[in-house]
Amino acid sequence: MAQRRSALFPADLDLETVQAAPGAGRPQRAFHELAQRETSILEGCLKARAVATTLYLLPDDHRRLRRMAIDRNISFQTLMLNAIDLLLTHGGEDPVERWETRRRARWR
Repeated sequence: MAQRRSALFPADLDLETVQAAPGAGRPQRAFHELAQRETSILEGCLKARAVATTLYLLPDDHRRLRRMAIDRNISFQTLMLNAIDLLLTHGGEDPVERWETRRRARWR
């Protein structure tokens, strides 16, 4: 059986006298406001500097691309980055800069 957590308030607290003070709670700090120690891990990481991009596909197209990624034993994101690399190199540009993935290799 899991051990029960101890209460945050004293056992003899009279709840009749407790008053809520609007705005008295402290909100969580935003990610960009974290202490230097907490963000130093991500400081040099490309992923920390990257911008998220959304791509909308019809379900059949998405399914075909997912199947292609599975057949090649790569992630969907790697498949998309490879396609972007082809487009960029065709236009005489450098390929997309990559970062190390944290995912395990897919099993066949």
